[in-house]
Amino acid sequence: MRSCYAKSRRVGIRIQTTLVTREKQLEAWSRLVVDYCQFHKIYTLDITDISNTELFVNATLNRRLPLDGVRAVFGYLEHKRHIDWLDKSKNRCHIYWRRPEEWASLIYEWAVSNGLLNTPCTLYEITQGDDVAQESFYGLDKDVLLKSLAILVNQRRAQLLNIGKGNNYLQRASDFLTYGDVIEEGDTVIVYVNFGTAYAVEVRRGCTLNMRYGALKHEFLIGKRYGSRVSATAGYVYALRPSAALWTRTLPRRTQILYTPDCALILLLLDAKPGSVLCESGTGSGSLSHALAMAISPTGHLYTHDIEEPRVKQVEEELKKHGLGEVTTCVHQNVCEDGFFVENACDGVFLDLPAPWTAISHAKRALSRTRGGRIVSFSPCVEQVQRVCDMLRRQGFVQIETVELVSRKLKVADMSLETLKEFAHSNVAPDESGDGGEEERGGKRRRLDLNACVQETSGGETAKISHSTLLTYPAAQPTHTGYLTCATLLSWPMPATA
Repeated sequence: MRSCYAKSRRVGIRIQTTLVTREKQLEAWSRLVVDYCQFHKIYTLDITDISNTELFVNATLNRRLPLDGVRAVFGYLEHKRHIDWLDKSKNRCHIYWRRPEEWASLIYEWAVSNGLLNTPCTLYEITQGDDVAQESFYGLDKDVLLKSLAILVNQRRAQLLNIGKGNNYLQRASDFLTYGDVIEEGDTVIVYVNFGTAYAVEVRRGCTLNMRYGALKHEFLIGKRYGSRVSATAGYVYALRPSAALWTRTLPRRTQILYTPDCALILLLLDAKPGSVLCESGTGSGSLSHALAMAISPTGHLYTHDIEEPRVKQVEEELKKHGLGEVTTCVHQNVCEDGFFVENACDGVFLDLPAPWTAISHAKRALSRTRGGRIVSFSPCVEQVQRVCDMLRRQGFVQIETVELVSRKLKVADMSLETLKEFAHSNVAPDESGDGGEEERGGKRRRLDLNACVQETSGGETAKISHSTLLTYPAAQPTHTGYLTCATLLSWPMPATA
């Protein structure tokens, strides 16, 4: 480095106007700035401060590069993607003697070589830990580190878990986890029309919802309290706060979905709670994904997998809009062949696959060895259940059981019985033959309850007899029938290392 500095003193302190010479000068000065920052481990620069250093000032000759020349050098650095400005006035910047994508590659190679894939690491461990003391990214600036990790996240090589200091979604006005008092632009609102009709809308100015009660402009929703009645052009609707159950009713159905009763039982069988780490496959339309994410937030995490990439991207976008992006990771991956995104980390695994028994061995590797965990599989037919149970036994799972959930709504109704007086005045003709012979074959005879108690009023008139009973209401109740097979994997000690 000293030889470089000595050479810089012999270089002219003026930026030439000739294009070829100017290009060479800017390239040499830019390389000198990058080497200087790398030698001194500098990650953030202030142009005013750096212009007074030996980089641009020759004290021996009493000459210096003017500020416009310094800005020309930094403009060249920006063109070569070696800096990012931190303010609009372009006085402070991040200097990259290695670009974020280069740092990302080095960090990932370090994680692979040290067997740290699918292992949580803190920012301190990556930049200040004893294991990285000899690495080039030791002491790396936090902002530069986060940019590098963001590149790994986009490449689906890493996942940022914001635990301990509150998540970014808490800054939102209102979403699936945070409750604002009034509706704001950008919020997801459930527009309730009637018992069988509801819509999920993202409130945007200039947009309109057309329905059976006319048109509803989104501007009429902004500023209203959740639960308020809002007038449309031909009636009124209710603006409700979103929840997992309401989202299940209103979500765009790209596949068959699991309904609220199934989701509730799955949460129970998985023992989902705040702080749990869960894996799901497949994602589908995201009905269960929302229920799981809301159950484990704010300190848990959900890894949801699907083989259809457009479906994964759509659900990922919806989860981010609903404030659940910090606690979820959507992965485009075939778990039956490639396994799950994480290993030795999960508290529970849910399978909704055509051949779930092929993924059970991968699910076992995803479950935590020290904590153990639960596995739940949804199957539409008994043949699948039999193969799943057989594979669970082979893999060492215990407490294997299968549950069929068929919900039925009942209604208490009062039924009136016919009294003897009403029966006597009925149009039933008495038997005129009087011989007590058998009735005509195929005829029907009213059956009397001889044990019924008839109360008489003071006037001698008989009162109606009534009793309560349970009726299935409504009579037709469609439901997504299926079988839920659950099992437990007990913790087991890690193999001893030599």
